[in-house]
Amino acid sequence: MMLHQVEFLVEGHMLPPTIGRLKISETLILEQVYRSGSEHPISAIAYVGVVTPGEANPFFTARDYLDFFLLIYCLVSGQAVTTTMGIGTTLDDINSLGRKRVGFPGSEKIEVMGEYEEDFVSKPILEAKKRFLLFEPDRQKIMESPLGLALKYYYLAVRASSRLSEEAVIHLMIAAEALLITMNEKVRGTLSSRLSTLIAENETEKAEISKKMRELYDLRSAIVHGKGKKTSFDEARILFAYVRRAIECGLSLRRLTKEELAAKLDNECAQNDGA
Repeated sequence: MMLHQVEFLVEGHMLPPTIGRLKISETLILEQVYRSGSEHPISAIAYVGVVTPGEANPFFTARDYLDFFLLIYCLVSGQAVTTTMGIGTTLDDINSLGRKRVGFPGSEKIEVMGEYEEDFVSKPILEAKKRFLLFEPDRQKIMESPLGLALKYYYLAVRASSRLSEEAVIHLMIAAEALLITMNEKVRGTLSSRLSTLIAENETEKAEISKKMRELYDLRSAIVHGKGKKTSFDEARILFAYVRRAIECGLSLRRLTKEELAAKLDNECAQNDGA
């Protein structure tokens, strides 16, 4: 078995000015950098440590690990950063991770300024770190499940939102369906019922969410069927909030299969309707 360090350039505002270097886990370190000639740090180097047998390629394993963190970060922060895979090298031990950079020579390191947990701009990355460590033991199971698909489409929706709100709505609905809809079900009513049951804090809010989700699903249908329907900022913002809350609830219930989650929500809905 061999221990490797794989480096990635992460482009986007992720590490705040108050944090120059952040250890996410034993096998993931982020280091803020700026490109030579630039005044503003907008990138980070991610060092990922992976163990592989023999001559096996460590890059895919490292990317999967980092991608999971970036999906969690996107859910927490609403920011979808992008990555470029760099070079890898072998390490003698995990304590050597991030001590020497092999790739991205045009990026200059920013000195460590510490972790300020009470700082407003530090909150997203530190919250993402906390949640990542919570979910890390179940990472593979999550990513191979409908919950992993929902996380990926939420990320795609965030990326699309800067270009086209209609595209974001489509991705968000795919994320919601991946999480809550099983095969051969009528989507509109079932999705609105299950999602509202999952995220609402009381019956009044549940009724409001269910009604709004039906309207938003109609919007999605108009978009994909080419009816020229435009999406307002408020509509996209509401759907983002609903789907984010649904995924967060799904993560807390990650031990359940999609079928078990659907049955649980249908049972709760039936009980409340019969009360």
